[in-house]
Amino acid sequence: MAVVDAFWVGAREVAPVVDLVQLARAAGGWTALEGASAQARIAWGVPPALAWAWDAARPETTRGTPIVLSDPQYPEALRRTPHPPAVLYVEGDPTPLSAPGIAVVGTRRCTRHGAAAARALGHRIAAAGWTVVSGLARGIDGEAHRGALDAGRTVAVLGHGLDHTAPARHQGLRDAIVARGGAVVSVWPDALPPRPHTFPKRNAWIAGLSEVVVVVEAPPTSGALHTARFALAMGREVAAVPGRMGDPASVGTNRLLRDGASVIADVDDAVARWTGHRPPPIDAWLSCLFEGGSLEEAARRSHRAVSEVAAAIARLEVEGRVVRLPGGRYAPRQQETSG
Repeated sequence: MAVVDAFWVGAREVAPVVDLVQLARAAGGWTALEGASAQARIAWGVPPALAWAWDAARPETTRGTPIVLSDPQYPEALRRTPHPPAVLYVEGDPTPLSAPGIAVVGTRRCTRHGAAAARALGHRIAAAGWTVVSGLARGIDGEAHRGALDAGRTVAVLGHGLDHTAPARHQGLRDAIVARGGAVVSVWPDALPPRPHTFPKRNAWIAGLSEVVVVVEAPPTSGALHTARFALAMGREVAAVPGRMGDPASVGTNRLLRDGASVIADVDDAVARWTGHRPPPIDAWLSCLFEGGSLEEAARRSHRAVSEVAAAIARLEVEGRVVRLPGGRYAPRQQETSG
């Protein structure tokens, strides 16, 4: 167990009301602020009740690694937001928190189309070396994390303390994120359970950790739309996947597009624009299959998910461009006809 000292325990409660970065500047630095009395903090603009409560705070222990606002490991993208959280409680490797991040978010009740889009986005973003940020929720969030795990690292931002997993059935996904070099992060003490008011705040920190927020599917009341609004307020790009007219799962995303969000018409193009990375052309992984490679090897070479390669090869079979040979091998159609 790690220890969060009394100053930062108190600062955690002050951070939503007072911008601690500006307060530290007014005090002459973090060291001066840590050593200041309650009266001095009041003079620098901290409300009296908060200043006295801050002075009375006591150290806490945490199962995670605490990263405080003055720490060089604190993610710079989050530090630039208004009222950044004073302490991040992190399970896993904190490094992905400071890498360029793209959030992929959306409804818990996603369609098959939305699930596939989220997984593809997660995979391509991670394959490009960027961090996929999402909220570990059912639906779009979970699919984005799973896609990222096929290719790189992902960060799950929780709406509760580290002692809990919501939904409980995502405990295995949470464990996989940590095991594969990603991170699970919270801004609340370990024991705090999921509460309705914590998830909108969680959405703000998803936006704060990201350079771009992508909304895949969202009905009109989706929390993902809150994440998009937070991102816009922070000066971050918002993008959305267009959906069918009248589809309840896409009403929110289509409204975002109407209001000026970037449209994602092609996953490769979008990820290339954000990251500068484009996966090899289809011929590269087809050559791998034609040389006797497995679907898994072709997926690795092409920075695609196995399910995506399998779907693509199935389409090519239907189009008559590829034939499946005994033993699970593939060949161009003309190879079969030439004997």
